[in-house]
Amino acid sequence: MNAHTALAGPKPGRKYEVVGINRAAVLMLSAHFEGFVEDLFAEALVAVNPALRGEPVTRGFHNPWPDRIDELFAALGMKKPARSISWKRAGNKAVRDNLELLVHTRNKIAHGTTNVTVYKYEVGRYRRYVEGFSKGLDKAVWVQVRKLTGTAPWPA
Repeated sequence: MNAHTALAGPKPGRKYEVVGINRAAVLMLSAHFEGFVEDLFAEALVAVNPALRGEPVTRGFHNPWPDRIDELFAALGMKKPARSISWKRAGNKAVRDNLELLVHTRNKIAHGTTNVTVYKYEVGRYRRYVEGFSKGLDKAVWVQVRKLTGTAPWPA
């Protein structure tokens, strides 16, 4: 977003020269979100049993769709964690819908659809949902691992 502001300036209004930056931001945000989910799963798995490794399971995890996140964390005995994460002013349906829209937009961009326009406000919205969801998922996984092992897996 700093690159967006540096190129287009801080004043409001439509900026045509930053479409590529906005599209790249969607790609990067989705990739980092996917990596976070995979890393969280791997850390949780090791916390449950140090002999286990997450990589064989996450190897087939592509795109952080909420339903795919639920499938991944089912291996830890979690029942659809993506369906329980919400916060003030963001109900679970809005959370899942925005994450799905992020991944859908990412896929269109990554697979060559040329007429995908992404605005700065959309990138900001996606980022807020990713951050909120990630915090909620981290907490839910922490609770589940503690339930399974009796010890806190990482600082709360």
